[in-house]
Amino acid sequence: MDYDAIDYFFDDAESFNAELDDILLLPCENKEDAERITTQYVRLVTRFQHDFCETLAERAQMAYKLIDSTLFLEHSTTILSHILHGHALVTTNENDSDLLIPYTILIYAGKEDPRWMKYIVSDARKNKQNRLFRKILQETATDSYKLMGVSVVLAFEMCKVSRLRAADLDVVESMLDDSDETFNYDIIQLLLVFNEQFLMAAKGQPSNNKVLDILSKRIGTSNTFSANLIFMLNRSDDACVKLLILKLLYGIFTLPSLYEYFYTNDLYVLVDIILREVCNLGEEREAAALRDAYLRVLRPLLINTQLRTAPYKQNEIHTTLCSMITPRSYVKVDPDTSRLVERILIEWWGNICKQPVAPLLGVDIKSPLLATSHHGANAQVIRSPSPYPMMRTSTSTSSNTSSTSDDSSPSPTLTDNNSLSTSANNSNNTNSNNNNTSSEKQQPADLVLCA
Repeated sequence: MDYDAIDYFFDDAESFNAELDDILLLPCENKEDAERITTQYVRLVTRFQHDFCETLAERAQMAYKLIDSTLFLEHSTTILSHILHGHALVTTNENDSDLLIPYTILIYAGKEDPRWMKYIVSDARKNKQNRLFRKILQETATDSYKLMGVSVVLAFEMCKVSRLRAADLDVVESMLDDSDETFNYDIIQLLLVFNEQFLMAAKGQPSNNKVLDILSKRIGTSNTFSANLIFMLNRSDDACVKLLILKLLYGIFTLPSLYEYFYTNDLYVLVDIILREVCNLGEEREAAALRDAYLRVLRPLLINTQLRTAPYKQNEIHTTLCSMITPRSYVKVDPDTSRLVERILIEWWGNICKQPVAPLLGVDIKSPLLATSHHGANAQVIRSPSPYPMMRTSTSTSSNTSSTSDDSSPSPTLTDNNSLSTSANNSNNTNSNNNNTSSEKQQPADLVLCA
């Protein structure tokens, strides 16, 4: 049936939406009925998209009207498969705008339930190639800005839930070579998932990452991309997007040819973002993973880039890192976070800034050097059971008696010879009520090196 031959006259958006509701309420008894109703719905929306589905919000409303319908709930896989093969993969469309509505429905179906997007990806594969993904890459060069934007978002959603095959990744390089400097955020997100796909394809082994290869060839000529990358990290509320950006940044800062890809001022902004985020993130699992990702980026950022010779906020960075591994009674220090921070302090604060790392990090890292260098082979390392990094002295009083300390109790200090020196504190406590006198030797609350 040629649904375009039917004449429709709508006075306003309300009457148009009412007609869509009527279509979704048509009787459906089998698979053929579901496909027929879906085609009628998509054709009607496509026909009047310039009148009633011009904005992103209107297209989203149209998509969710179908997704939330009883028809879709009862025949979801049939409808998605029909939209994919009967509309999205059709190559005979004379007008690119005919693809806008099918792509939009697939996007919001995947956002509603990732299992539906996984089904779309699986259904689109043929001969180990994702036909829809390859078709979308070819359409990124279209003159239709709306279609390009929707196509890129659909590719992004597909890459989020699936791993591209080698044949699909080969197409990425040609797409990157043809890209110009007019990046928008959708294109950047697509590049981020491309980078993630290459990382997954590497399986922990060195690989030829096409994204990093292209960036290496465009140092100094892709300024918009680098600036927008930092801007997105600063403004995005999507934890997934932030993780993807951080993974790309880590790849950039650990590849020698890209050490100076960013302008120095952009690196300063990135440091400010990292300092803010590692302090503001909560203790949830997702927040902890994001915090560790920031720390993994911070290490090569401080060591490999221009910040090695053009330092920025060194003391503030050091203070923030120290606070993250300082034990507190109400906060548990995550072992992974502690390991990442300690590595930064040793490799950056100790080796590059030439500042003392001990006694902050304790004997686990620096004690072998301290003990063997300054106290001989018989040196012993003693760890106090107290988790607090400083000495505490106390004075207790009662109505009839008082206790005083004969000796001061300095905190562990780093001397000129880089050795830890502490003095023990003897406290004499007297109680006149029971006439019992006791003296005890109090150990420092941190670490004691005994020769």
